[in-house]
Amino acid sequence: MELTLKQYQERVEKNYRWNFFWMALDNMMFFFIFMGLSPYTVLPYYVQHFTDSSILIGMIPAIYILGNTLPQPLMARFLAGKADRKKYLLVAAFLQRFGILGFLFLSIIQPLLNLPNALTLVIFFAMMILQNVASGFYVPAWIDFMGKMVPRKRGMLFGISNFLGGLLGIAMGALLTYLLDSYPYQQAIQVIFAISFLASMISFGAILSWREVVPPKRDENEKRSEDHNKPLRNKNFARYLVFRGLMVVLEIGASYYTLAALAKGDITPGQIGIFTTIMSLAETLINPVWGWLGDKTGFINVVKISALLGVVAALMAANLNSLGVFYVVFILAGLMVSGFQITNFNTIYEFSPADQVPHYTAASQMALSPLSGVIPFIGAALIDSFGYTGVFWMSGLVGLFGFLGMSAAVKNPKIHKGS
Repeated sequence: MELTLKQYQERVEKNYRWNFFWMALDNMMFFFIFMGLSPYTVLPYYVQHFTDSSILIGMIPAIYILGNTLPQPLMARFLAGKADRKKYLLVAAFLQRFGILGFLFLSIIQPLLNLPNALTLVIFFAMMILQNVASGFYVPAWIDFMGKMVPRKRGMLFGISNFLGGLLGIAMGALLTYLLDSYPYQQAIQVIFAISFLASMISFGAILSWREVVPPKRDENEKRSEDHNKPLRNKNFARYLVFRGLMVVLEIGASYYTLAALAKGDITPGQIGIFTTIMSLAETLINPVWGWLGDKTGFINVVKISALLGVVAALMAANLNSLGVFYVVFILAGLMVSGFQITNFNTIYEFSPADQVPHYTAASQMALSPLSGVIPFIGAALIDSFGYTGVFWMSGLVGLFGFLGMSAAVKNPKIHKGS
């Protein structure tokens, strides 16, 4: 029997604390998984054992970004005629974890069977594509599900869960340092991937625990209104997408900080764990602040501050070479990545009417995906021609332009909704 609007709201409220807890646990585990499968530190280090191609290394962040973005418009359109979400979330989540399991199996069988480098890379990128494409199908349903089942204090949810996940991440970073300094990388990577897979299964258990309340069907007038209210007709949202798209280059540049540091000094592989720990500590400490600031003043302010921090990191990496400077670079990169992560979805809620979240998500990803896919290859080409310095200058200057443009041309949607 279909619920009335009042019954639906009552059930959502009844399950609010339950869903808040289990969604926070899932997000906390995602944060932890990201540490072990980081496209900015761990995965580039693993791949460079099988190739010295900067193009292939540049494909790691490209697949991460494109895999998580390109499927989203397709999934958003698919969800438009569906009232429920959880069963689609479970399918996509299962495929994500199959990809992570593939990383673990590869790390075990590669040294045992002495797989050729080419085959190792094929399997690695196949698993990475599977994991991240599944994530791309997962995200629109997850955004809409959270918007309906956790209708308030989402910044707090992300801030708390990212903070707790960051505490686990610090422990993971310390473990990375110990493993990579004390054991051959083949053994260390096996343990890292195994821990990531275990965390992903805890996350899957949390997803199974979510309680869904299917909303009542909308009438035809509401559907027609939705059809005629296209997201890109919101000029403020369209301007936001332009300048946020330029900021993507800052995330791509961050993927080369580790390799640049290794190339510029007598740094052991264990230093990767220290860099990862530094990034995790920065993300951990700032996450509750980002959540609080976004809930209070709007998440577009978090976007702008994060971008400015990323610009400073890129320009420092381009001009200074000491190990101490790279510590600062990774602190700033951690603050930036944390800010972008917490705002990627929360800005959608602020720009979008409540019943159009999947449509705004689709528009956002269709606008951001092409630039996200091109930038890694531009970065790889610059490395071949000008070295890491060229990539960091490009990242800093383009990111600065995105920051200035957003500051001047985009209104805060928390204050100017729909303008």
